[in-house]
Amino acid sequence: MKTRLLVATVLAVVVFAACERGGEIITEPGQAPGVAAPTYEVVLNPTRVNAWIDSSFIGFTNPSNATFLRSEETDLLSSRGLVRFGFIGDSLLLGDTVIATIRFDSARVIFDVDSARTVLASGGTTLQLFSITEEWDRGTANWQMAIDSVGIQVPWTDGPGGSYGVLMGDSLMTWEAQTSAGSDSIVIWLDNVDTDSLLRAWLDTAQSNDGLGVLVGDSGSATLSLPRIRYNVVPETDPDTSLEVSLFATDGTFIFDRTAEGSPAGIMRVGGVDGWRSFLEVEVPDTVTVVGVGRVPLRGSSISKAQLFITSLGPPDPPFAADQAFFITGYDLVDDFTVLGAKTPVGPQLIGSDIQLNPESMAAGDTLAVNFTARMQRWSDGPVGSTEPLRLSIRAIPEATTFGFWEFGAADGDQQSWPVIRVVFTLPTEFILP
Repeated sequence: MKTRLLVATVLAVVVFAACERGGEIITEPGQAPGVAAPTYEVVLNPTRVNAWIDSSFIGFTNPSNATFLRSEETDLLSSRGLVRFGFIGDSLLLGDTVIATIRFDSARVIFDVDSARTVLASGGTTLQLFSITEEWDRGTANWQMAIDSVGIQVPWTDGPGGSYGVLMGDSLMTWEAQTSAGSDSIVIWLDNVDTDSLLRAWLDTAQSNDGLGVLVGDSGSATLSLPRIRYNVVPETDPDTSLEVSLFATDGTFIFDRTAEGSPAGIMRVGGVDGWRSFLEVEVPDTVTVVGVGRVPLRGSSISKAQLFITSLGPPDPPFAADQAFFITGYDLVDDFTVLGAKTPVGPQLIGSDIQLNPESMAAGDTLAVNFTARMQRWSDGPVGSTEPLRLSIRAIPEATTFGFWEFGAADGDQQSWPVIRVVFTLPTEFILP
């Protein structure tokens, strides 16, 4: 693993102000009405501050927050998509006329395929649609539970992984078929079920619309967009005509049989569908040691730049490594996460802290720099002797854009991958009054 070491350097730039007195330009520092203000750079690691605590928490998102479904059967993970279509109607609006429907003629479900995150078996991968036989909750359904909300826990009747009824349709997905069709999409006709009975049951609000389960029938992994359904209806005014209606899924999530273990020691995590966030608290000293200069005041200085450097530890164990680039950003924390944990309130976003995480460079042990200059300046403007620490949070933005997350070195881990803070600052200028 390649690790970039941050070397503490000292930048001592003396800035001399030019002023005008009686039409004469004064450039000699000894004649100026002030004292030069040097600028320094200091790198603070966990041993060069009064205290450094960092930790990671999970559970800020869930699969229903994602804009995609995962459906797969591999040695590493089993996953099924759950989708529901609402707003099925038994009438049509043609111009200004509402026309009743006498029959739902046919239906098919269309998925757009994320080819970059899809791995098909050598002969292709069969995608299947099954009826779901019991009610499930989009926001809390998981591998064990159909409903897992506060005070209500309902396990899947047929055991972990969901309760499924009849096979409604399937389709073999191959890259050759997708290429010849001119797009990365797959169409599954609901041809193993009476379409009219199915859709009339879905539009009956007195019944529970349990929707469809999306499963891989053999082996492979597919990452799919939330689907749309296209169905044909026959209007009562013209029984020889068939009209097409298209609707997007109103509910969608996925369930999977393996979850990431709690964040181990020495590791900070960011990203993932379950929403890992890293929190840190740093007690920065009022004065710091600059090589070749000695102790200088940091509190009260003007902060030119402050950055938190975090070093990649390489990808997490499969299948939890992020499989595409995503952005991370920093937030101010407004309370003590060592007390409140994951429920710690998050304050404003740190301006200019956005940075892209690229899995390819991160796999090589690259380092990211999260800018928090304005937040550091607020700390510097505080009173000398204050024990109020810097509290920051790092998260993906937006969250739930990729199933996997990424791992970085923490303060209780290997020293070579410690997080560090780099600050460029200018000492306060002292003016000599006449």
